[in-house]
Amino acid sequence: MFTKESLYINAIKYDSQLKLEHKKLKNEEIIETNNSSHLVDDDILPLEIAEKINKLQEEIDFSYISTLLISDTTKLVPKALSSKLTDCEIAKFNNEFDIAVLKTTLFETKNYFVKTGIDYIYSAFHIMNLHIEKKVCRNELLILLYNNKAFIIILNKSGIIAFHETVDLPTFELVKKTHFYEDDLEGQKLFDEIYYLELNEIIHKILDEFYSKKNDVFVEKVSILYVVKQLTNENIEQLSEDLMLKVEHQPINVDEEIFELSRDKHLKKSFIKPRKKKKKRDFKYLYFILLIAVLVFGAYKIYTMIDFDKFFPKKENNKIEVLKEQPFSTILPDHVNMNDKIEQRIKAIFNTIPNNMMINELSINSNYLELKMFSKNLESLNQLKSSLDTLYKQSEFNIIKSNEDKDIDFVILLKDEIDLPIEYKKFDKEYIVDEVIPVERVTEQLKILMPENTLIKFVSNNINGIVRFTYTINILVKEPKEFFNLLEILNSELYSINILYPVSMVNTAAGIEVEFNLEFNQLENYKVD
Repeated sequence: MFTKESLYINAIKYDSQLKLEHKKLKNEEIIETNNSSHLVDDDILPLEIAEKINKLQEEIDFSYISTLLISDTTKLVPKALSSKLTDCEIAKFNNEFDIAVLKTTLFETKNYFVKTGIDYIYSAFHIMNLHIEKKVCRNELLILLYNNKAFIIILNKSGIIAFHETVDLPTFELVKKTHFYEDDLEGQKLFDEIYYLELNEIIHKILDEFYSKKNDVFVEKVSILYVVKQLTNENIEQLSEDLMLKVEHQPINVDEEIFELSRDKHLKKSFIKPRKKKKKRDFKYLYFILLIAVLVFGAYKIYTMIDFDKFFPKKENNKIEVLKEQPFSTILPDHVNMNDKIEQRIKAIFNTIPNNMMINELSINSNYLELKMFSKNLESLNQLKSSLDTLYKQSEFNIIKSNEDKDIDFVILLKDEIDLPIEYKKFDKEYIVDEVIPVERVTEQLKILMPENTLIKFVSNNINGIVRFTYTINILVKEPKEFFNLLEILNSELYSINILYPVSMVNTAAGIEVEFNLEFNQLENYKVD
């Protein structure tokens, strides 16, 4: 995300053809684009193509290879059910659905690129979701025609998916085996006619099935997205007349869509995690530094062998003070560990709250907690006090308002926290230290990581071996889980981004307003080669 120079390679397999496209970026701007097509007929990437891709990867440290599933048998699964699937890998789709693919099917694609490695694997459903995000799709049947399959989604008046299905389409090879014709031109014409009739029937069946189960959604429009144009304008007009619906037929650039998906790393929509990138060092600079060090050491040895007192007698009371260089830190803070400590502390507090209580405000510091709460009865308040005694040594309860020991508004002040009996997470990867990133770029990337309508205020920067940019962040969430999800996103970054106390949560009519401090850390002494 923050790299100075990067390369994105799309390797998309269409039946017996592999299409390659690579984009070279510098400072997040595309400076070079190339593409090529290759005939392939193996279960693994041919050696000559793999060598071409590997040569491209060797030129730039931060190279990413992306593809679509070779056998896309994915299904959309409600989020509440996706975690229960054991034989599938799950990728994010939207707020309501995840995408599930069989582990065996995913292995097929990963194994195809075993000679080059692979960073991102997506489904055709991801392409459809990008289209939905860019356009307003309501009361609409959306179809993506890709690799002899029709990926179908029906959206209701709110733009929420009400139906989804994947259907096989006829292939040219199948028509060739089951029909007789005199030449290839006649065969292509026959295939086009069968293709249209099959698609027409599929759409009618889908609509009939949908209306038999759903009565509150009425499809007003059909949109057909295609990679290779198979239908004529006359086919679309005829289809519109048959369905008595508006039908749109538009091309979609898979390479551009995959490129956009692979650059949004924080969305975690790929079925796999990208490979760890290591910056290769040019050893000629190391040799040069070693040479300088040898020369300096030799000069120092000669200097110590000369008796300067013979040539320059000492003068009384002349003293030379040598200031010792102040040590500075060269280790980036473990942001995962720091974030987890704050997350686990807040979760422990939430776990002590009885069901018939509500937190109106929470303000927590490194060794201090203030809670403004509401309780239905006094008994629950006593229960809360005993639970919080396991988290803090000192506590003070102040009742602000009550109605005969019922409907109690109160404030709790707690000090001297007790360590939690848990082992905190640690960052187990390598931080990216390509360059010292200016505050403007850091701020822009934080806007991408944070939820929509987040208020980001730059507070200060501090340099002592580590460049620290400090921000105040204000977000609005529906439930605390969304705040914890944000911490998970920060933890997945290969940059040291940690939140800081104080953290405050205020229950408002619009949701929970969360405010906290955030640090972005990077090494001061990094220099670009």
